[in-house]
Amino acid sequence: MIYDNVLETVGRTPVVRLRRITAGNGSEILVKLESFNPAGSIKDRTALGMVVRAELDGRLKPDGTIIESTSGNMGKALALIGAARGYRVILVTDPKAPRSMVEFVRALGAELEIVDTPDENGGYQRPRRERVRRLTGEIPDSFWPDQYNNADNAATHAEQTARELLAEVDSFDALVAAVGTGGHISGISATLKREKPRVVTVGVDAAGSAAFGFPVGCWAMRGLGIAWPPGNLRHELVDQVQLVTDHEGIATSRMLARSEGLLVGESAGAAVFGALNYAHRHPGSRIVTMCPDGGANYFGESFDDAWLRERGLFAPIAANGLDRLDRLIEAAADPVHPPVHRADRVAESG
Repeated sequence: MIYDNVLETVGRTPVVRLRRITAGNGSEILVKLESFNPAGSIKDRTALGMVVRAELDGRLKPDGTIIESTSGNMGKALALIGAARGYRVILVTDPKAPRSMVEFVRALGAELEIVDTPDENGGYQRPRRERVRRLTGEIPDSFWPDQYNNADNAATHAEQTARELLAEVDSFDALVAAVGTGGHISGISATLKREKPRVVTVGVDAAGSAAFGFPVGCWAMRGLGIAWPPGNLRHELVDQVQLVTDHEGIATSRMLARSEGLLVGESAGAAVFGALNYAHRHPGSRIVTMCPDGGANYFGESFDDAWLRERGLFAPIAANGLDRLDRLIEAAADPVHPPVHRADRVAESG
C-alpha cells in the first residue's frame, strides 16, 4: 500500500500473545504494541487526534504554532506532525528530558524551551505548563494541545483505538492500561463499557503517583505517573487500580525483551506486570494490555545496569529475583501493592 503521507500510517498496530510470561493457569495475555506507530508510541494517535480536531474547529490555523509541555513521546509525536503538516512546534521540557527524545524532535525541526527551575517539590511539570501559558499568550496563532485536560485526547481513543482493538480481538475479559494523561485508558474504556460492559478495566499507575488520589511520592519510571489527578482520567471508567513499583515495572520490561523478544518501554512493563497479577487472580481469562511505546528510548536508562545501580533499582530487582522469569511471575501474584477496586478506593476517599 502507498500512503500519501507518514501520518496515514498511525494506528493498525499489532496484537501479540505472550508465550512465556504467563500465569500458567489457562489465562492469556495479549499485548498491543503501540511502538509500531511512526513516531514510536501511542501518543501518535493522541497528538494527531487533538491536532485534527483543532484544525477543524479553527483553534489551530494554517502555518500556526503548536506549543506543548512534554519530556517524552508527546513531543516526538507533535514534532512528526509539525514536520508533516507544516506547523512550527515548540516543546517545553526540562533538564531531565531524555537525550533520545531531544535528538528525535530536533531532527524533525521542533524547537525546545528548557525550564531549569523546578517547583517547591522538585518537579518540573507545573513550571513547564506555566511556561506554555506564557508562550501561547505571546505567540500569535498558537495552539496548546494540553494533553492532560483536552477532551479530544480521550475522544480519539474512544472513537479510533477502541474500535481498532475490538476489530482485532473479538472476545476478552480485561483491559489493562498504564495511566499517564488518562486519555487512552479513559477513551478505550468508555467504548468498552458500551460495547462490552463485562470487560474489567485495570488502571496501572506508578507507586507514588497521585493520579488516583494516592499520596504523591517519587518514582523513576517514565510514561506513567503524575503529581496531580489529570483532567482526562475518568475514575468511574476504571474498575481496579494496580500500583506498580519501579523495580517491578522495569524488571518486567527487561524480561519482556529477554523472554519474549518484545522491546517495550517502562510503562508497558508496568502494565504487563499488572496484567500478570490479574491473570493470577482470574484463571482462564483473556487480558488485553496496552504497551504504549518501545524500548529503544530506554537503552541508556532502564536497560542499562549501571543506570539502575545509580538509582538504587538494581539491588531490589536482584534481591527479589526479578531478573529470573519464574521469580518475576511469582512476584506478580503477590505484588508490593495489592490491586484496589474502585469501590474500595471511593470508600477510602469518602
